[in-house]
Parts: sequence; structure tokens; C-alpha cells
Amino acid sequence: MRQLRIGQAFSETVRRSPFGYTQLMLAVDFAVGPTYEVVIVGEPMASDTKEMLATIHGHFAPNKVVVLRPTDQSSPEIDKVAPFIEGYTSIDGKATAYVCVDYMCELPTNDINTVIELLNSK
Repeated sequence: MRQLRIGQAFSETVRRSPFGYTQLMLAVDFAVGPTYEVVIVGEPMASDTKEMLATIHGHFAPNKVVVLRPTDQSSPEIDKVAPFIEGYTSIDGKATAYVCVDYMCELPTNDINTVIELLNSK
């Protein structure tokens, strides 16, 4: 893995001044994993969707990628970019989160506390 070789190449410099290389360390950590894919399915302008997105973005989990799949469109553009989320739907019309690790997803949930627990579990 190229990312690990970059980490190794800078290891001595990082060891001497670790606070100067926080972004490099985050990149190495992302490469090593695990990484999370969080798919939020909901109405983009709805308060529950906005709250869920804000909470997830505000939670420090640098190994996460967050994707919004809007329910107000029949064929959202994001389905072309991330076709694995095409069948994801909301539960009871509410903002719903799918938390996945390496494309293996937990059961979907409307509860933001459950989402945060899942992000803290690995």
C-alpha cells in the first residue's frame, strides 16, 4: 500500500515532531482502517436529516465518509457515483442512517445515538 510507504518514509521526521504531521497521521490511519461509510437517507431540507448530518459531522471519527441519499428525487445523482446505495431507503419516512464498515452495513437506524455508538465500536 502506497499510503503505508509514505508513512514509513516520514516516520523519523514524524517521530521528532508529531504535532506537525497530524494530517499525515490521519491519512495513514484512514489507509490502515477500518473505515466507515455512513449513508444518510432522507429529505435534504428536513430538520431530522439536517440534525443527523450535523451530529455525524460534529463527531470526531476521521475514518468516515458520509453520503446523503436524498428521498426527494426518484433517481438521485449520488446513485451513479455510489451505486451500492441505490436500494437504501428511509424508515417510516424519517432520516435513516446506514453505518457500514468496508461496505458491510449494520441494520439501518433513525436513532442518532445508535449511529454514534456504531462509529465508536470498531
